Amino acid sequence: AASRESFRDGWFYPGDLAQLDAEGFLTLAGRAKDMIIRGGINIYPEEIEAVLMAHPAVAEAAVIGVPDAARGEEVAAYIVLRGEADGVQDINKAHKTDDALRAWCRERLAPYKQPRDLVRIDVLPRNSSGKVRKELLKQIALKG
Repeated sequence: AASRESFRDGWFYPGDLAQLDAEGFLTLAGRAKDMIIRGGINIYPEEIEAVLMAHPAVAEAAVIGVPDAARGEEVAAYIVLRGEADGVQDINKAHKTDDALRAWCRERLAPYKQPRDLVRIDVLPRNSSGKVRKELLKQIALKG
């Protein structure tokens, strides 16, 4: 089924989203399947991931859309913190980190792009080529 969607009329359609500016430069904005639609607004996870990874406490981040009854989807961010591969042991430190990340996002992102959920994870699931497997993160989110 995935092959039928990707190959049409002899062409390969990878699902990339891009913009062509007035000077002819092409900018990739991500994959159509990764786009989050929150209350009718298209949100590109890459922008939110870049903001999160610019925070000194964050080593890696992956952003996905999770189902929401009121808005269709909500923004969820899975983050790997720097220097805490063994997990956060101190609950007070964990709450301070979450508060700091939420403040960081409020300063840098429009309100509708701010993650509702910040989920700390030890390692992001990746495929053999190193790409984050966001479909596995969605499965984790659905299991609760």
